Amino acid sequence: MGKEGKKKDELYEDNWPLFEKFLGYLRYLKIKKYIQEMDKPVCADIGCGFNGRFLFSIADKIGYGYGFDLRANNRKSGNIEIINNQDLDGRLPLEDGTVDRVFLLAVLEHLDETAVIIDESFRVLKSGGKIIMTTPTTIAKPVLEFLSYRLHLISEESIREHKHYYTKKELQNLLRQHDCECEVYKTFQICFNQLLVGKKK
Repeated sequence: MGKEGKKKDELYEDNWPLFEKFLGYLRYLKIKKYIQEMDKPVCADIGCGFNGRFLFSIADKIGYGYGFDLRANNRKSGNIEIINNQDLDGRLPLEDGTVDRVFLLAVLEHLDETAVIIDESFRVLKSGGKIIMTTPTTIAKPVLEFLSYRLHLISEESIREHKHYYTKKELQNLLRQHDCECEVYKTFQICFNQLLVGKKK
């Protein structure tokens, strides 16, 4: 990897402030039961980051894991495959209805346009499969900016990438538009983050 690639990799993952890594761990605690509720699910992590850290952390609990990110380092190790989909116009190189769990964790707020990636997420999801999303609430915006720009507890680059803060209604509408039932909606981290779980009919 060249110096430029290494610098970007460290910028977005390796050099995240400890507090931000802790928040990521708290997200995992909120979603782990949706991994463990079925035996060895096939999972897709959309926006998995450079190295698919989340998928590798759950490798022993899943049958197979696909990670997709525009900045990913292509790699395959055991039952985990990380794919850079930058040249695929947001498409996922998977067949229809082949995934049990789709994860969009702290991803939606970074996207200028969500239609393609949402459509693709539901396309690859099996009937009865679940999509698990987390994203900051609308009231989190000033708090995250203060923690980032003033206190430097969260990566400034990450917060500056935020395009939109979603309401509960907006998230639920995403599910309805794709014939998906909302099973769970809850806020966590003092109402600054939200979890949505949808089940495909």
